[in-house]
Amino acid sequence: MGYEERHTNPAGGKRPRPAWQLILLDLALTGLVLCVFALFHHVLPSVQRRLNGPMTPIATVTPLAPPVETAAAEASPEVTPDPNDWRAKFAGRFTEETVVTENSYTSPNLSVEISTHVVTMDNGQPTTYYVADIYLADISGFRTCFSNPRYHESGESLAQQYGAILAINGDYATNQSYGLLVRNGQIYMEEQTENDICVLYYDGSMETYGPEEYRAEEILSRDVYQSWKFGPELLESDGSPKTEFNTTYAIVSRNPRTGLGYYEPGHYCFVVLDGRQEGYSYGMPMEGFAKIFSDLGCAAAYNMDGGDSAVMVFNGAEYNRPSHGGRNLGDMLYIAEPDTPFEGEGE
Repeated sequence: MGYEERHTNPAGGKRPRPAWQLILLDLALTGLVLCVFALFHHVLPSVQRRLNGPMTPIATVTPLAPPVETAAAEASPEVTPDPNDWRAKFAGRFTEETVVTENSYTSPNLSVEISTHVVTMDNGQPTTYYVADIYLADISGFRTCFSNPRYHESGESLAQQYGAILAINGDYATNQSYGLLVRNGQIYMEEQTENDICVLYYDGSMETYGPEEYRAEEILSRDVYQSWKFGPELLESDGSPKTEFNTTYAIVSRNPRTGLGYYEPGHYCFVVLDGRQEGYSYGMPMEGFAKIFSDLGCAAAYNMDGGDSAVMVFNGAEYNRPSHGGRNLGDMLYIAEPDTPFEGEGE
């Protein structure tokens, strides 16, 4: 019997609520949960971080020098290609002169090409996402930056300030006061965390770890270049998409999204997926987002902050359409020419 048919209660108890009232109550409770999540995830940590001042490194990672070749090796008549020479390995991706189009950038050091994809969700709504395919000749072209702690900045503003060719939002590290945090070889935090983490090493390799799969001191004993601690990790060790994730329901459910993918040292991708915009992009749950990276052939992939933060900036302008016009950011991942100076970080 439906709610609309139960007009009386023979036992003399309270009259059941109509179905429409129960639906409104469910919606109100869901909205309350999301508001509480936003309060503790964005607002309160952001206020505390601004009160604490700029992000200050506590140590610097000094990369180990490459091994010295022996005289016998130098005298060998056979020349074996160096897998660490990305300029030679990806030579077909680079150009002698800088070439810029509406969706690509190539130079002697970098190759960036952005493709647009539209898929239809189960409810018939479209979801739009952007894949930036990235090749580097030098790991120094892969960088991160923080916004001013006194006032977070838009993605466009940060990208322009740092001379970024391509940029995406980061993991909102400035809203977090614990965990493992290394940016551009500078160590800011060195605690264990219950989140999945992602680590990019100076040799260009990238690995993701669940909380039981690493120890912070062991990670820091290696040549760490960048690390992130929002998560979750998206792929299994064989590159297949995960179906269970180490995060909250609010993050796993349908949202706009940003993620980082890894193929091999020197080859990466940024993926930004729009959402909350009916008729243009509905959004996607985490399981579908993980499948995107698996279908791309990534060996590892990691989820960054999403929602209104999800943004991709190319050549100084927003490339996607952020939900609700976007949000000011605490940090970004970006691609730049190796000789671009690091401007004003943390000031």
